[in-house]
Amino acid sequence: MKSMTAYSHVVKKTKEQSVQIVMRSNNFKYLQVAVHNLPVEYIELEDKIKKEIETVMNRGKVEAHVFFKKPLAGEVHINEAALAKYVTQARKLAKKYHLKEELAIGDFFSLPQVIWLDEKNTDGSSLIMAAARQAIKEMIEFKKKEGEIIQNEMLKNLKKIQTNAAIMEKEKPSPAAEENNKEDIDEEISLLTFYAKKLEKEITAKQENKGKAIDFLTQEILRELNAASSKTKKPELAVKIVESKSYLERIREQAQNIE
Repeated sequence: MKSMTAYSHVVKKTKEQSVQIVMRSNNFKYLQVAVHNLPVEYIELEDKIKKEIETVMNRGKVEAHVFFKKPLAGEVHINEAALAKYVTQARKLAKKYHLKEELAIGDFFSLPQVIWLDEKNTDGSSLIMAAARQAIKEMIEFKKKEGEIIQNEMLKNLKKIQTNAAIMEKEKPSPAAEENNKEDIDEEISLLTFYAKKLEKEITAKQENKGKAIDFLTQEILRELNAASSKTKKPELAVKIVESKSYLERIREQAQNIE
């Protein structure tokens, strides 16, 4: 069992560049994937990241935020010959026109041919995809851990329903006390017990994609509880039915958060 809500955060770096990926998954009845902030030069990776996610997730609204940094890489070159000519010309003009000479080296760096950057071509595609795969892997682990918690909570609530069903079976009116079979809830209790066992098997089953099946079985259990509630007049049974509905509602809420 896997939770639909999950989160992962991965950072990968090299000497020239770094990528940070934040992934988040929320409840949604279908699978919807969006990738944000990819640099324009790597926009073709959007479909690749989506396909990686779609192979391991079935439901949920998944968002991947990519923060890519590519610092300047290479060597800085200063053309000293050109710089010397600029300085010489500036001093000549200052002397000729009787100007105060206030020169700083930074004044010349923006002039043509004085400074340039020898950049290295680095490809960030492999780094981004490596970070994306790691983020997906960590998200799946998160989903499984949360799924175990949800499963345990669902089984606890189901156990309480099954205990109440056993009490209802024991406390149900005897045939002699029934008024024209109007209080006969034997069938409802029998079906309640049957669906509860099926629900337990579904919750503990190893296969995935069981959120819809669990939701269906909870609806069937609720139908039998409502039918029993409309028939019984015994306060003790009514209390157990109301309690069971409360436990069932918790299971239904938990089922909304699983794939």
